[in-house]
Amino acid sequence: MELNVKRLSTLFFCSIFLITTACNDDIPKEQSAIYPEKDIQFENQLKTYLSTSYPCQISNIEITDKFVIIKGYTSSDSTPVYLGEVCPYEDVVALDRFKFSVPINESNFTVKLDRFYEKDGIKHDRILSKWALFAKGETKDEIVSAAHYPDKIYAAQTLELLKLRNKKGIGGLFYNQFVSDIDKLDISSATVNVVVSHFFHLQQMGGDTPYEYSGKTYYVNESYLRETLDKILTLTAEKKISVAAIILFERAENCSDPSFGKLMQHPDNNGGIYTMPNMTTPEAVNTYAAIINYLASRYCRTDNKYGRITHWILHNEVDASVQWTNMGNKPVVVFTDAYMKSLRLCYNITRQYDMHSEVLASFTHSWASPCQPNWNSAQDIIELLTQYSQVEGDFLWGLAYHSYPYDLLNPRSWEDPLATLSINTQFLTFKNLEVLNRWALTKENMYLGTKKRSIWLSEAGINSRSYSDEDLQEQAAGFAYAWKKLNGLEGIDGLQWHNWLDNEGDGEGAMLGLRKYPDKNNGETKPVWELYRQAGTEKEDEAFAPLLNVIGIPNWNIIEPF
Repeated sequence: MELNVKRLSTLFFCSIFLITTACNDDIPKEQSAIYPEKDIQFENQLKTYLSTSYPCQISNIEITDKFVIIKGYTSSDSTPVYLGEVCPYEDVVALDRFKFSVPINESNFTVKLDRFYEKDGIKHDRILSKWALFAKGETKDEIVSAAHYPDKIYAAQTLELLKLRNKKGIGGLFYNQFVSDIDKLDISSATVNVVVSHFFHLQQMGGDTPYEYSGKTYYVNESYLRETLDKILTLTAEKKISVAAIILFERAENCSDPSFGKLMQHPDNNGGIYTMPNMTTPEAVNTYAAIINYLASRYCRTDNKYGRITHWILHNEVDASVQWTNMGNKPVVVFTDAYMKSLRLCYNITRQYDMHSEVLASFTHSWASPCQPNWNSAQDIIELLTQYSQVEGDFLWGLAYHSYPYDLLNPRSWEDPLATLSINTQFLTFKNLEVLNRWALTKENMYLGTKKRSIWLSEAGINSRSYSDEDLQEQAAGFAYAWKKLNGLEGIDGLQWHNWLDNEGDGEGAMLGLRKYPDKNNGETKPVWELYRQAGTEKEDEAFAPLLNVIGIPNWNIIEPF
C-alpha cells in the first residue's frame, strides 16, 4: 500500500511505542480553526500586554531560602503604585484586583517578603509567582509594569555541570540487554520518558508511599520508579551522561488514578495523545509543583543515589499541540502563554536543586508553517518564547527539536524538497540544520543576549526501508550526512537518536533503529550502528568514505554558508 503521509512522528516509552501521522503533501496555508470569542479576546489582551512599553519596571527578583527580594523603579507620576503578586493559576492581563499587594513609596524600591506563607492549609511557595506594579482604579487595578519572574533562585546544593563530551545520544533510553551500547557507542546524552500518572497519585494505590508537599499529602509508586527510571538513571549518572526527562501528562481517561487525571487534564482538552497540564486552579498548580519537586529532589542529588536528570523537556511536539499536548484548539499566543507557565514552573523548582538545570521546548520538524490544520507554527511559538523572556525576565530554556527527514520513511534526507536555507523554511530537517544553527548563534535569541541556548535534536533518526543491503546502506548514508552536518555546527549540541531498536509500533514499516527488531532478529546491529560507533573517532573518515557514492557527492564539505 502506498503511504500517503509525508511524516510519522514517533515517541518511545520504555517498551511502548506510539505513532501519529503528521505532515501532508498539501499543507494548508491558513489555520482552519475557529476560536471561541473568549480566546480571541484573551489573545488580543496578551498581544497588547507583550507589545506595551510600561512607565514602571521590576528590574530584578531574587529567591533566597526564606525571602523574595524584588527591585524596580516607578515613574515620576504622583499616582500611588503598588506591587502585586500573580500566582501561576492567574493571568496578569485578566486580573480585576490583585489579591496581595504592597504599597511602593520610593521611585527606586526594594521589597523583601517572606517566601512561604500559609493559606487554607496550604503552604505556598512564592518561587512560582511573578510580580507586577499596578495602580488602583475604581473598577479594576491597572498594571503599570510588565510582570516579572524570579531572576536568581537559591540552590541548596552544588551539583556537577555535566557537559556533553560529544554529540552522540540515544532517545527513549531504557534498561535492557543492550545497555552496553552506552559504552560501545560512547553515548554522551539521552532522553527518558516520564509519564507522571504512572507513579504519582492523589489517591493511595497499591505499593504507594505518602509524599507531602506544601501541606498536602500525595502518593508515589516508588517501586515503579526503582524498576524504570532509577535503573537506567543510576547507570547514566555513573557514566556522566547528560539526561533530559520528557514530562508527559496522560489524558484523564488513561490515568490509573481517575482523580489525578481529572485534576491535571487541562479543562479545554478535547482529545490528543497527551494533555497540557492544568494550571488554572491552585490545587492543580500545587499538584504539578509537587510532581516536579519530587522528581528534582530524587534525581538532582549530590550523591546520585537514584540517578541524575540534567534537562527537562516540556512536553512533546507542542507545535502539534492538538495531537500531542492538547488544550483544545487555541490561538498561538494563548497556547504559548500556557506553555510558558509550564516551562517556568519546572525551571523555577528544578533550579533549587540544580543550579545548572535547563528546560527545553519540544517541536516537530516543521518551522515557519504548521504541518497540519489547527497546528501552530514552531517558529511562531519560539518567537513568542523569546518575546515573553524579554518582557517578563529571561531564563535558561532551549529547544528539543525533532529534525526527522521530511518523509520519515525516506532515508535520503539530503533530497528533502521543503527544507531550504531560509529563515522562513517550511521544515527543519537534517538537510538544513544550518537554519537552526543560525537561530542558536543569533544574539537576540541567546539567554540574556550572551549565552547560547541548548539545542538538542532530541528525537530524530533515519529509516531503513527494509533489511536489504541497499536499504541498510541508505540508512547509514542518511546518518553519515546528518552527522557531518550536525558535528560541524557549533550551535547544535547533540542528537538523541530515535530509535535505539526497530519496533512494530513505529508503524507503516518504519525501521529507525540502530538495531533490528529484538523479537524477530535478536536486536542484531545494523550498519548504521557501526557507523554510529565510529562517528567522532579517528576512524570516522575511513568508515564514512564509502557512503559518499550513495549520496552522490565528492566529499563531506556539505555545510552551506548561511
